[in-house]
Amino acid sequence: MGRMKANDNGIKIIIWVVAMFVLLQFLNYDWNIFNFHLFGGSRLNNDIHRNIPYDSSEFRARQIDPPLNYEPNAHIAIIPFGTPPPVHIPDVDARIIVITFNRSHSLRRLLESLNKVDYLDDKVVIEIWIDRNKDNEFDEKSYKKHAGIYGQWIWTWRPTKDTKEICVILEDDLSVSTFFYRYLKKVHAQYDHRPEVNGYALQAASLKHGGGKGPLQAPDENIVFLYPVLGSWGFSPSRDNWIGFQNWFREAHKNKTFLPLVPGILPTLWYKKELKAGTHENIWTMWQIYYAYSKNERTLYPNFPNKTGMTINWRENGLHFSKAVEVAGPLVESWDERIENLPDEPVHLDVNGTIVKY
Repeated sequence: MGRMKANDNGIKIIIWVVAMFVLLQFLNYDWNIFNFHLFGGSRLNNDIHRNIPYDSSEFRARQIDPPLNYEPNAHIAIIPFGTPPPVHIPDVDARIIVITFNRSHSLRRLLESLNKVDYLDDKVVIEIWIDRNKDNEFDEKSYKKHAGIYGQWIWTWRPTKDTKEICVILEDDLSVSTFFYRYLKKVHAQYDHRPEVNGYALQAASLKHGGGKGPLQAPDENIVFLYPVLGSWGFSPSRDNWIGFQNWFREAHKNKTFLPLVPGILPTLWYKKELKAGTHENIWTMWQIYYAYSKNERTLYPNFPNKTGMTINWRENGLHFSKAVEVAGPLVESWDERIENLPDEPVHLDVNGTIVKY
């Protein structure tokens, strides 16, 4: 009798194991060795699940888009895929933070332009921050929750008072000039000691945020200028100012009755419009603009000939543009020797592009 009961228990265990194995064929792709599918179709062709070498026969057999045409520059340290967040590689000269979501073709183009940059033999880290879908369609190796534009911009770089690296934050619909890093090193070295300089814009194209006519531009003899509103088409924060902004935002954002409104500028009108629509969380820059206004800070902009910039924005369909529009460019293609002798006191422009005394 005891032997029969033991045999019955053994058979039950075997049946349970087989049942679980069959169930896993439908529920867990990593166990689905027989390629069963409960509802038809097949596993999403997505290399987020696991790393398959691009030159392997398994990869070639899969029907997916081709990989990024991206060979890392010898001076760039790439964070290994699948490294759980938060990731931090210390003791680097520069940290390039790329923020992206759902635009693989844009990301490909940006990475290809980054790979052509002259990094001056410095150690540079590229971090790619991929946001998580609001509807909880995500990979477990990405954000723990939907970060949104606030999280991607404000919290991806967290310097301390001891941080010596240069950081630049790039959205995925940009391309960069091969000279952008060389330019950033020059302007950081020249102006980081100035408490009113909160960071460095890389774009050339910009409107006048006070509503003035024509594009924002300083007189031609000025290679750079200071301006009250940041440029988000590639922004390199000044360390101490960014720490101050983060500390202020952490507390200010808790006050649900507080609105970061600045008088006399277009972004305030945009923010109010988004507020009525319930989409004001799309405009993170309003908070930085308010903080800069309250602290009397400025952003340094380049002023290169022919409205060229260290970045261009492809203005693709996404959070900021409902449809693709004309590209904001072109890129700087040659080094301007005036950058080697930057002015001690850059010209200051107000929100209407008028020269003012600071």
